[in-house]
Amino acid sequence: MGKSEKGIKTNLFSLILCAFSLIFLIVYLYSVDGIRDIAFVLKQAHIGWLLAAVGCMAAYWLLDALVLHMAVKPVHPSQKFRVSLRLTMIGQYFNNVTPFASGGQPAQAYFLVKRGAPLGETMTALLTKFIVYQITLTVYCLVTLILRFSFFMNEVKVLMAAVIVGFIAHTLITLALIGVAFFKNGTMKTAHLIIRVLGKIKIVKNPVAKREFIDMELESFHSQFQYMSRHKMHLLKMSLLTVLQLTIYFLIGNVIYLAFRLSGADTLTLLSSQAFVLMIASFVPIPGALGAAEGSFYVFFSMFFPQKLISLAVVLWRLITFYLPIIAGLAFTLVEKKRAPAGPLEQTPVVDELAAGGGEPVFPDN
Repeated sequence: MGKSEKGIKTNLFSLILCAFSLIFLIVYLYSVDGIRDIAFVLKQAHIGWLLAAVGCMAAYWLLDALVLHMAVKPVHPSQKFRVSLRLTMIGQYFNNVTPFASGGQPAQAYFLVKRGAPLGETMTALLTKFIVYQITLTVYCLVTLILRFSFFMNEVKVLMAAVIVGFIAHTLITLALIGVAFFKNGTMKTAHLIIRVLGKIKIVKNPVAKREFIDMELESFHSQFQYMSRHKMHLLKMSLLTVLQLTIYFLIGNVIYLAFRLSGADTLTLLSSQAFVLMIASFVPIPGALGAAEGSFYVFFSMFFPQKLISLAVVLWRLITFYLPIIAGLAFTLVEKKRAPAGPLEQTPVVDELAAGGGEPVFPDN
């Protein structure tokens, strides 16, 4: 089976999995609450707040596009914001249909190169955005843990253990990025040691070639970070926008809470709940963290929503934060596919190594 064919089947499987998940959610909601109760609750809900929840998701996309634009513009001056917006939505689609949200950046890199952006500068821009997001998210979640750790440990101790594991994983990734940036030689020695050990126990084949590849990638990363570090104020602005972006996303659960005309829970606690859901879902190796995202949201927010509303709240939250980005992102992906310059790319790491499934990113109508 060729790489392209394999990629098509992988993407198709992910879309089918997401569709079945949506059907399951709707059937579950119907079996638990019944169509009459659902209709009654929705009729009583505040439509303005429900629209505001959708607006929060749209604002999240716009801020993500702005951060991406700020990362790309210095290395590719001809970049237009409308293109950055389309690339953001492409990233939304591929992130939601690939495990660990791993497909977004390769697809964005592919289209940037397709539009004439130099490969090296493209990777620097996307790496810059990733580092800013990763560090900002880790610090953000650290703050929420500090402020609300005791409350949630008393209420949902078992789930908080999963949150801590997720936070540690994010922290290790952040520390690894910092280590490569500032301690290149030490990182290379550590990587060589790991590859040597894995080679001896036959997990890694051809360890010499793997060491050479790792050395090349670490050298490239280090050089790109040095370029980024010379623009500290620019990075700070990107970080502040990312804080705003995450805050708006984390407030969606709060807005749904208000849509049901509920009160009593403070904004910080609801926002922290949403951040903890992300901590758990980030490292579930299924597209969209299916099951884990819904389950953790249900457990956290059932402390604030009455039993008769929590199932509907889960479905509404998932529709807005997962299924809506897939639908909107797929539409933008198909538009960009038609607008991007035609013709094959020269063989580059974006095409050969980065794209999900191998080869160029695979689209549903291929």
